[in-house]
Amino acid sequence: MPHDLKIATAQFENRSGSKEFNLAAIDELSARAARLGANVVAFHECSITGYRFARRLSKEELWDLAEAIPGDASTAELTSIARRSGITVLAGLHAVDTSRCRVRRARSLEEPRQRSDLATRGVRRSQGAGAG
Repeated sequence: MPHDLKIATAQFENRSGSKEFNLAAIDELSARAARLGANVVAFHECSITGYRFARRLSKEELWDLAEAIPGDASTAELTSIARRSGITVLAGLHAVDTSRCRVRRARSLEEPRQRSDLATRGVRRSQGAGAG
C-alpha cells in the first residue's frame, strides 16, 4: 500500500559559528514540522555551522569548525532531535573527511531509528594544517 511522505522545508537566520543557537532553532523547527504532520524536515546548507563567514576563516579555523560525520557533537544532537520529534532531519554543516584530508560542506541525514550520511562538496586540506 502506498505511503504518503510529507516533507517540510525550514530556513532560519542562523548565527555564523554558533552551533548551539543553530541546533536549538533546528530542534524547535523540527518539532513544529512534526506537529504539522511532516515525516521529514530539510534545512538549508550549513544550517548548523553557518556559511558566509567560513570564507574568512583560516585553514586551521575551518578545520577546527568541521566535525566528523557520524560521531561528533552536532550529528549526535541531530540524532537526538530526530528521536524527540519522531521525524527525519536533514541539516548542513562543515564536515571532516579524514580519508581525503578535506573539509566538506555536508548534509547529515538523521532518522529517528537509523542514520545515513551524505557529504557533498569539499576542499583539500593543505599539508595537515587545515582546508584550502
